[in-house]
Amino acid sequence: MDQLAPREELLARLHESILDTEPEAAAEAAQAAIDGGVDAMEAIRTASDAITKVGDLFECGDLYLPSLMLAGEAMKRSMAILSQHISAEQASQKKGKVVVGAVSGDIHDIGKNLVATMLSVHGYEVIDVGVNVPPMEIIDAAQRERAKFIALSALMTTSMPYQRDVLDLLREMGVRDRFYVVVGGGPVTPEYARAIGADGWGLSAVSAVKVCDRLLEANSTPAQSTFVQE
Repeated sequence: MDQLAPREELLARLHESILDTEPEAAAEAAQAAIDGGVDAMEAIRTASDAITKVGDLFECGDLYLPSLMLAGEAMKRSMAILSQHISAEQASQKKGKVVVGAVSGDIHDIGKNLVATMLSVHGYEVIDVGVNVPPMEIIDAAQRERAKFIALSALMTTSMPYQRDVLDLLREMGVRDRFYVVVGGGPVTPEYARAIGADGWGLSAVSAVKVCDRLLEANSTPAQSTFVQE
């Protein structure tokens, strides 16, 4: 297929490369789409549809974590190319900023990275603050970036209390109503998320996107919104 291939073929190639979890092929398909005159936002919608299907396959057990990670990398590689061709008006249509991080005591980044990737490709502007991040640093980043969301990952029971510390600090500082706080991670349950006062809980990276979308759609103030779990 060359750069003169029909638009439908170029988009199909991009879609299939992500479904097939092939990062290099996805990057090539993204570039081919741009070279072939395909609108960048149309290509991004096609890629987003593919990664959503990958997420659905993962959630129902038909796809395993290594493949999900490869698909996420394929999406990331294609987005790196496509995003360069988005107009200023299109770029302003982002849903909002999300500060994503693994809390103090947690150095695991696979789940956090997947959440960051999935949020990014679904229209959120992601600020990834890394792993083992103290509560105050997370809050500082959220305030500095004027984020709408704080997404906290904890994959160890010993690090879970730091999710609570972030929420306690937000309340003590009088800024709790500025941010939707979403929590997740292996040992984190929806019951725990409710108990610490989070706005939402997600089982997986795909769920995290759905939680953020539902909180935005509810159009209520953070901390006064109905708890969302996926």
